[in-house]
Amino acid sequence: MTTLIITVDDERTESLKKILKDIPYVRDITVKSSDMVIKEPTQLDKIKATLNASKGKDFFQDIKDPVEWQRNIRGYCN
Repeated sequence: MTTLIITVDDERTESLKKILKDIPYVRDITVKSSDMVIKEPTQLDKIKATLNASKGKDFFQDIKDPVEWQRNIRGYCN
């Protein structure tokens, strides 16, 4: 893994953070400003949090045949 250090004008920081958050392979965004460190959640962090929050919940327990279920959702005709 590689760490990049980028210096950005204060007024451009938020726009760059928005761009970086949407890149799936960006693992971490840390902002250092005036001796203050702020860690921002990345897209990957958000996905992991959503998956962890959904653990143990049987969202699809009523699906008996996954292939048939997908066909019905996609509108395929037999």
